[in-house]
Amino acid sequence: MDQFQDRQDAQIWTAIEAKNFKQALKLVDKRLAKKHTEYHEALRIYIRALFPQVSEKSAVLLKLEELAAKKTVLADLVVLDLYDDSLEEVLPEPGERWAKVIGELRWQSVKASPKAEDTSINCFQRCLARNDLDHARQIANSLEKSFPKNRDYIFWNISTMFLFSIQPNCPETQKKIWGGLALGQMGKLANATKQAMDQKQVSIRSIQSPQELLLLQRVTQVYGKPEQCLEYLRDPLLGPESAVAKGEWELWRIKLGLTEKAQQWKELFEITGSLLKRSRTAGNSGKYVEARLSDWIVWDAYVRSSTELNDNEFPRRVRAECQAHLDPACGIDKSWKRNASLALVTVAFEDLTPFSESVLNDGDISYKVTTIVNYLQAYASASTAYNDIKLFVGQLSQDERKQLLGALAKGMPFGNVGEHQSLATARQITESINTTKLKYLLGCSLPEYERGAQWPVNRRVKSRFRCIFCSNPCGTSCITCLEAITKESITSYRIAIKDDGRITRDLLPTDRHPADDFAILAAISLVKLALQHPDNASEPLKTNRASYLLQATALLEKAWIHSKSNFQISLLLVRLYVYLGCGSLAMRAFQRLALKQVQLDTLSYTLFDRISSFHPHPFTHTPDGLALSRTPIEQLRKHQKLYKSAEEHVAKNVWLSFKHKSYNSVFEIKEAEDNLSRSLARVMSVIEGKKVARLTEPKRSLSEISQEFDILQSGVEDSETPFADTNDVETFPNYESTAGLRFEEISRFMPGPSDTRYRLNLSTEKLHLIIDPSVSSSGEAFILQQWLKQHLDSKKQTLSTTVIGKYLTQAEVLAQSTYDTLALIISTACDKGLWAKPEVRVKVDGYNKDLVKSLENNLASVEQMESIVPAFQSTLHALYTAHEVGTVAVKFCSYISRRGKDVYEKQADANKAIAAVAQQLLQTVAAKCAAVKKGLDEGGWIDRVLESVLPDENGGISELSVETVAALRKLVDENFMEEWAGEVVESWKDSVVGFSLLKTLTKA
Repeated sequence: MDQFQDRQDAQIWTAIEAKNFKQALKLVDKRLAKKHTEYHEALRIYIRALFPQVSEKSAVLLKLEELAAKKTVLADLVVLDLYDDSLEEVLPEPGERWAKVIGELRWQSVKASPKAEDTSINCFQRCLARNDLDHARQIANSLEKSFPKNRDYIFWNISTMFLFSIQPNCPETQKKIWGGLALGQMGKLANATKQAMDQKQVSIRSIQSPQELLLLQRVTQVYGKPEQCLEYLRDPLLGPESAVAKGEWELWRIKLGLTEKAQQWKELFEITGSLLKRSRTAGNSGKYVEARLSDWIVWDAYVRSSTELNDNEFPRRVRAECQAHLDPACGIDKSWKRNASLALVTVAFEDLTPFSESVLNDGDISYKVTTIVNYLQAYASASTAYNDIKLFVGQLSQDERKQLLGALAKGMPFGNVGEHQSLATARQITESINTTKLKYLLGCSLPEYERGAQWPVNRRVKSRFRCIFCSNPCGTSCITCLEAITKESITSYRIAIKDDGRITRDLLPTDRHPADDFAILAAISLVKLALQHPDNASEPLKTNRASYLLQATALLEKAWIHSKSNFQISLLLVRLYVYLGCGSLAMRAFQRLALKQVQLDTLSYTLFDRISSFHPHPFTHTPDGLALSRTPIEQLRKHQKLYKSAEEHVAKNVWLSFKHKSYNSVFEIKEAEDNLSRSLARVMSVIEGKKVARLTEPKRSLSEISQEFDILQSGVEDSETPFADTNDVETFPNYESTAGLRFEEISRFMPGPSDTRYRLNLSTEKLHLIIDPSVSSSGEAFILQQWLKQHLDSKKQTLSTTVIGKYLTQAEVLAQSTYDTLALIISTACDKGLWAKPEVRVKVDGYNKDLVKSLENNLASVEQMESIVPAFQSTLHALYTAHEVGTVAVKFCSYISRRGKDVYEKQADANKAIAAVAQQLLQTVAAKCAAVKKGLDEGGWIDRVLESVLPDENGGISELSVETVAALRKLVDENFMEEWAGEVVESWKDSVVGFSLLKTLTKA
């Protein structure tokens, strides 16, 4: 705040800027002694809020609350801003307190002077910015009443009423009142629009823009009936064809969706047919101005409605419409024509009695296969062709799949098979990639899904089935077919990238190389081959799993050199390096993604989920391309800044949407804000930020760390509202069948982010606070004890190990068992009110025995770890997790000692056994860490990596495909391999530097 009323105030503000608050207070007191003004009184409060003392800040807060309680009227906006700034100085994140104090003061100001338009607008804007929708609603209502000729305020009022009613914390009775009122107001406006005699001279209180029509639909969908929504959309004055709609596409989308939901199939068929005809009709200028109406949404509804009508006449009309779009005389853009071709494929699979049983010349081929081949003949050179048809390929019978494979082998979709295989042009490369992907789908992905559904018990047994394509015995996956795809993809990739500049010279730095998908498909196949093998050998690099994954990694690094902007290559490299325990290389691949803004929310999970048990420390190894300035803790702080800055952007954009009458975007922005406020990635940044800070900044108090990273609403760990899963899995490459899992899920070597795990983590973080010395003697300790009691009471039943196992690693399951038992002991042994109960001794004894047993299970798990050099992610994760368990147990014992007589008397004796096992656990972790470091200090690791990736024919790993290894040898040269292997080894050494953070604590 740098405004002042006159020159005499300049001295006051000079003192404030110099942080001489005592001098500033003296000066303002002198001004008040001469003449009392609202401005100087507010200035005095603001100066007191700047004092660092808690007592001053508490006094300021009381004063502000007193002003609001008295419903003080403040006419001057400068005064209101001063009180606003004062509250922010006292409570940097005031939350609901802002509405109770400043929101109320602003509303009283508007209420006292409703004709002061500028003041009302200013206060409305500020209330929106602070999400104080109740006062914003009241101010908007005041604006509408005070300025009835300004139609903007009508919609401000309706929008804020509706917005207030749909917020999660709005009471049910208030929802019905304000939601119903918004519905009623919009209904009146809609009726006025319909009843207007002259549509060019409608009244102020009517609907006059597409945004207002969208608002009508939004409000009616929530508080009205679906029939009413459809009635509006059918009306020539309120629907998408009305003059008011101005061709708004979103209204058509809503109409099609609601008509389909109402199962009005005949109406839907006629609407979509009409739209498609309009889309291919040229205007007076000869241009197809309504081509957008042939969007796939329209075609999909057209085909679906024809099927539901169950009359051969309708599929015939669909085919006729497709042919009309595909007619060479139709000048509509080819991207829209593609939708017509895809509709032909769809209707072929939907229609049980196809109009033609056409076959290709070379033997009998089913109509469905013919349709797919015809589509490929037209679009195989498009990178989207595979995704277009893989759904339909999955619906083919086994015989039809063999027919399609035969057609692909003969090159039927491409005319000249030799030319198609030469890979001399971008078109030929794309056609070949689509063919190889279809082979992968037919021979690997679809059979895997179907075999898995038949026999999901043990997916690694290799002779349960016989592959219908290669006739070899196989398990859920056919290793022979996967190896064949891998070899073919690597070979094709090698040929395609050696183009003597014919293709690459025309590529921009941001373009992907057309052959990239060959490398990605080969890597996917190698990952799947790896998953067919366990990772329990005594030396990790001698396992088939490690060899396949290292091969995939080397291949992708080679591919990245030729296509540095390929997002999918970098995503796969992040995942592979994380599994291999190469933290610095995983970070380098992550930085190559160059994530911006909301992408940090949607894709940060790929590296930062469990970063605290993988690579919490700064990087000591800096391979080429890794930015030195970005440590894991700095990256997590960057995530925190994203969420805080997002709130500012939301406030700004919501106000701009109101200002520019873009009412629908108000709700879209608020929905995005709601998802961002409770996203899994946001929760992850809090959890991992606290864990990493505890390890890397041990001198900071836990209370301070907790305050820095906690950007979540209180009580989220026990809230019934689920976290929003905004994690982007769609960006990962995925060539799997539509019926099965996406490759992102298949390639998870540990359970992914989940609501269940994060809630458990948040509860554990509070357990850390309870036993930490920085909060044990403060008032916060009592609040935490109360939370623990309520938390345990709210847990209706403990999740079973089977259920938890879906979301947690084995190390996390063991750790959670310890934390659950610790919580029970604290809630029972530290509650004096329970001591008199006869069963308390039995309970406490039982809990302590469970705790010792749980710690012993953690200890046994660490002792049994054998394949630990080099340390892959599983090893790092297990050691960090076990260390945290041991540390918490030791701190728990210290916590019990500090509380003295405030703890049940028998607990002190039980602590001896707990402390002993906890110390043993920490010592065992330290011994394993030392063994890993010692092992990596030995020589020869680069040679071992090279031998694992490209074994000699006479040695190495016998089960690796000789042909795959040979194909890989031809692609990667010795210099590249040696440099890359050296980076891998250095990255392993960098990852174990973090073990120095794992201290062996002693009981205080």
